[in-house]
Amino acid sequence: MLVAVHAAQLAVATVVLAHGTWWTLVSIVALPRPRPQNNRARPPLSIVVIVPAHNEERLIASTLESLLEATHLYPGEIVVVGDNCTDQTAAIANRLGVTVIERHDASRRGKPFALAFALDYLERRSSPPDIVAVVDADTDVSPNFLEKVAERIAGGASAVQVHYAAGPAETDLGRLRRLAFLLVHWSRPLGASRLGIGTSLKGNGMAFSWPTARLGLSGKGITEDAESTLELARHGIAVRFEPGAVVHGYMAQTYREAGVQDERWEGGRTRLTLRAFRTAATNVRRGQIKTALSTLEVASLPLSLLGVGAGLSVVLGLAGFGSTTLAFAGLASLLTYVAAGLAAARAPLEDVRALVTAPRFLAH
Repeated sequence: MLVAVHAAQLAVATVVLAHGTWWTLVSIVALPRPRPQNNRARPPLSIVVIVPAHNEERLIASTLESLLEATHLYPGEIVVVGDNCTDQTAAIANRLGVTVIERHDASRRGKPFALAFALDYLERRSSPPDIVAVVDADTDVSPNFLEKVAERIAGGASAVQVHYAAGPAETDLGRLRRLAFLLVHWSRPLGASRLGIGTSLKGNGMAFSWPTARLGLSGKGITEDAESTLELARHGIAVRFEPGAVVHGYMAQTYREAGVQDERWEGGRTRLTLRAFRTAATNVRRGQIKTALSTLEVASLPLSLLGVGAGLSVVLGLAGFGSTTLAFAGLASLLTYVAAGLAAARAPLEDVRALVTAPRFLAH
């Protein structure tokens, strides 16, 4: 029994240290602010933005208004998928003048089915778009969203993820989630991109060249973005990060609301860990090292879970099990990562102050 505890302490501390060290490295690389890119003029590409929406009458108008503003800078079509709606979502979208398609299938509910429905609709056209982008129906986009996506696809990228940021926060939990988004959706992908490594899809604010769209939207269930990232990697395609554009999505402000989001983002992704390692191994065998590294982002554990693991490994180390040095090194690596990541993201001081409530968040 004691041998098992020793081994467990060493294993947990090693996993924590591996995560913290790598994340610290990419966060340090992300510290310099991105410079504006002077992209060469290229032929314009046609773009369609798919907005899957299920009973989103409260927020859909704001989303569409921000997308319509973006079309003033770069022309594009907006297609709203009214997915099994029982409210005024479709009517509101129609009034704003965007394309609306509706589906009613009680046995096939959810975002992946809505996206597949939209792709089928686009395929039936005589001329499909050059680019397909996806924006959630509770999101506001920056005015340059379409322009930046088109620039990256025109420059040779097959899959692009823009900066997906958390919207305004009203509670300490909301502020903590904003900080978490800055670490995961800004510092890590920005640092990785500067090292030539791809990132993972975030499910919102992503875009694909038309030949890649079906593959990039192939994920199912509550982890469709992570599954799609792995499917792209399996075909040798890395997702490129675009820091010049941003989408802001609504975040849970209470722990009751957060339960649903966390089950999807953390629990679902954790179940893909083994598949992510297998995909990475396949890429390594092909010599696609940087693509392999990008799939490991899907396999990474949540920071909250790593924090708990770091604390437990320190306690066990002090009790005489395993290695105290390794345990403290792992804990230090996580703290260094958080500091470097938040510095790279220029986190607002008001949000940083919410870190004092982190213990409750870890328990959640």
